[in-house]
Amino acid sequence: MRTNTISSILLSCLTLLDAASIRRAAKGVATVDLSKTTGPAKFLASGWIYGFPDNGVEADTSIPTNYIADIKFGSSRAGGAQTPSRGWVNGGYNSYLPRFKSTLSNYRTTRKYNGDFILLVHDLWGADGSSIPRFPGDNGNWTETDAFLTQLAKDIKANNMLDGLVLDLWNEPDIDIFWAPNYPSPYRKNLPSTIISGPSAAHPPSTDSNTWQTWVSTIASKNAIPDIYSWHQIGDWSRQPDATIPDFNTLRSSQKLPERPIDINEYAAKEEQNPGNSVYYIAQLERYNLRGLRANWGSGSGLHDSLADLVFKKSGAGYRPNGEWQLYKYYAGMTGERVATKATADSRFDVFATKSADGLVKVIAGTRSVKGQYDIQVKGLTGSSVSVATYRFDWAGPAGEVGSPVALGSRTVNVSGGLVTISVDPASNATAYAYEISGAK
Repeated sequence: MRTNTISSILLSCLTLLDAASIRRAAKGVATVDLSKTTGPAKFLASGWIYGFPDNGVEADTSIPTNYIADIKFGSSRAGGAQTPSRGWVNGGYNSYLPRFKSTLSNYRTTRKYNGDFILLVHDLWGADGSSIPRFPGDNGNWTETDAFLTQLAKDIKANNMLDGLVLDLWNEPDIDIFWAPNYPSPYRKNLPSTIISGPSAAHPPSTDSNTWQTWVSTIASKNAIPDIYSWHQIGDWSRQPDATIPDFNTLRSSQKLPERPIDINEYAAKEEQNPGNSVYYIAQLERYNLRGLRANWGSGSGLHDSLADLVFKKSGAGYRPNGEWQLYKYYAGMTGERVATKATADSRFDVFATKSADGLVKVIAGTRSVKGQYDIQVKGLTGSSVSVATYRFDWAGPAGEVGSPVALGSRTVNVSGGLVTISVDPASNATAYAYEISGAK
């Protein structure tokens, strides 16, 4: 096809049927603005909850190093959940110790790869979603809680776990099965210099949420502000950072709370864990400088394996990568400066982009669980033309081996008014694409 004033590039195989899709009206337009940078690439989305096999108290060696290092892993979150022992509340120290050993192994694996480790205190207590006899402070009695936290602080220090450590106050305190009563924080007394994150809420911030209004008011009045704010972003119902970050900033400003780092310490529902949706989450996290950890939908020993479903075990072949791992590997190669991006108005399609020192622009694009045609407008280009190479990331399920992204070829595209438009018509609602734009000045 001829290049028009604003050039369109189809992202799937150029059959006659596919080419006809260029003429269909796009459902929306996402933008990449090369004139605005947002800081160096940090690979903020390359973390997960659990996902490492336990190895006694030592670092895991069963998952090959390249599957972790090649995606620039940055953080994990664990606390011995769903192991045979039931935690402190179901047997005291003897029931807590196996969970602590699991935690220590996961900590050492995380630090082996220079990652930060977010310790899940609630899992060591035993509140991992199953029924437990009591929560901290039931009936106003904090004696057992104090003994538990004193032992935990002692074990953290004895095992040299302070480097790279973040203490998660309590996971999902807004859900009754995880936490019922109000819980004061004695952490500062036991580990005064350790970073603390919270509230780790299951429901993201909303200006009309009574729970969030109460939380910001309480931490302000008690001067109990965590070092890292944290919550989950899982599924459509939780909206997306484009909506929840402005709401959080409104809530925070209402109580004059300081700006601090934010962890989205569980992201993506199970059905959202595929290349297309992962791009969507990556784009949202990177736009607001949010550290993200993939949710893990495994159970029992499956929770403690497979890097939160980025790899899987294949009979006779060991661990193998799926299509999402290939997407995260490509994301890890997006070096240089991040550039400004904007999602489509319907919040169903998003992009993340970087520009390296040699001028190469890389863009990844994906939808949030929909299949439909969208456009990407790349602005801030100079010169008369650029070369655009296109790659496709396929998905065969969490236990489906997928190779490197499929190269769909490259073409020269004329620049008009400093921009080009790329037309995206995904092969499925799980497919992601990458574009490498060279010759941009």
